[in-house]
Amino acid sequence: MMMNKQPQRRGDTEKGDRERDIQCSASALSWWSVRLLTRRLLVHSMILSSVSLCLCGAALAMATQTLDDFGFAVPIATSGDDALQRVAIPQSVYEAAAFADLRDLRVFNGAGELVPYAFRPVDRMVEKPPAVALPIFPLRGPRDARAEDLDLSFHQSGDKVSLQLRSRAASPGREALLGYLIDVSATKVPLSRIEVDWGTPAVDRIVSARLEAGEDLKHWSALASDAPLGGLSHAGQRLERKVIEFAPRRAKYLRLLWTDPAQALEIRAVSGAPPETSSQPPRLWKQVAAAPVTGKPGDYEFDLGGLFPLDRLAFALPQENTVVQAQIFSRAKSEDNWMPVANVIVYRLQQGGRELTSPEVAVGMNSHRHWMLRVDAASGGIGSGALIVRAGWTPREIVFAARGAGLFRIAFGNSKAQPGSLNIETLVPGWRTDQEPNMPVASTGALETLAGEAAAQQRINWKKWGLWAALVAGVAVLAWMAWRLMKQMQPPGTK
Repeated sequence: MMMNKQPQRRGDTEKGDRERDIQCSASALSWWSVRLLTRRLLVHSMILSSVSLCLCGAALAMATQTLDDFGFAVPIATSGDDALQRVAIPQSVYEAAAFADLRDLRVFNGAGELVPYAFRPVDRMVEKPPAVALPIFPLRGPRDARAEDLDLSFHQSGDKVSLQLRSRAASPGREALLGYLIDVSATKVPLSRIEVDWGTPAVDRIVSARLEAGEDLKHWSALASDAPLGGLSHAGQRLERKVIEFAPRRAKYLRLLWTDPAQALEIRAVSGAPPETSSQPPRLWKQVAAAPVTGKPGDYEFDLGGLFPLDRLAFALPQENTVVQAQIFSRAKSEDNWMPVANVIVYRLQQGGRELTSPEVAVGMNSHRHWMLRVDAASGGIGSGALIVRAGWTPREIVFAARGAGLFRIAFGNSKAQPGSLNIETLVPGWRTDQEPNMPVASTGALETLAGEAAAQQRINWKKWGLWAALVAGVAVLAWMAWRLMKQMQPPGTK
């Protein structure tokens, strides 16, 4: 007997489709959730690994801060009992330091403890020449006279000198104090400022003036326009403007004219000052002999034997009446390629009974140890004899806290050391270069050998590279695990 198969309802079919869609959506959602979680886990693991490596590196760096880990040291003889002491870095430090920037320099006290230190900025020596008194002559004429209409002339009768002023265009009227003529013909150097002294005890106004320079009392050029001069008082406070500054200028005469003669000020005296000059502290010099390079005529190499912050070189030729054109090269290590530094002309001449030598050569700031002078051999070379080279640098200083008992030492020559100096503003509160506190100057003694040159030689840090290798391997394993997990959690229907 045959049974009739009843047709499936449309509603049951749609219900089954919805259930299957929900199951697929749930599966896909679960897969994406696991994938997102896996990615987050991977990123967090990488961050934690990196932080752990940095902390390990910092711990390793701090672990080397003992006196025995440095190659050399120089003792410090402090001056007085002040907490902060200054000391110049001696030549022996540059000759044995592991790094040109002296990052391996440390200061230890007598107990072997580190004490804080900072590099003192290299200050420029400012020389302020003294001011000189200048003769002045009042200029009186019609109040409405213009500067370009004034004729000035000197007349001398015996020991007396008189000044005559005539106005070509002003109308006759009451005379006023137009300004002052300042005689600077006796000065042999340019001036950059003048300072006035009032004829009255207290000036109660500020007026505008113009300062001009001239050579013949007829032609003038402006040095300063609308320069304020005078003074004001208020509530027990005093403000005075007595100085006019201008670009350095050498002239025979200066002419000071009031913009408004009705507000003219009586001046009792005027002084002039040359410009200030600044220079770096005296350089230290090291002298070495350059050796000719075998098989390369005209090439002379010299090893400075240290990492000096050079900025000057000077060459002493072996024979008189020699002029050569040359090139200067340098390199940090003997296996590096030569780098050009400068093209120079070096000479040693006799003229008029005097010996003329070539000036010092500026080489920027160069801490390379190996140098070469390449002379044009076609021009005759330098002749026989030794070529002497002088290398100059500006000495640096450190400021350190004299904490604990002496003897203090500057230790250096550690290829594993990291920078350990403080900022000068941190070590010296309220530091300002123009108001530096008065600190005693300490001195250094003879070089002491600690761990020797082996500590200063830069070697491969196997411990640091081992940590990096472990980190890379760990990240690779985590990446492989995450990839495997994502492959296993692929949603249904994907390959």
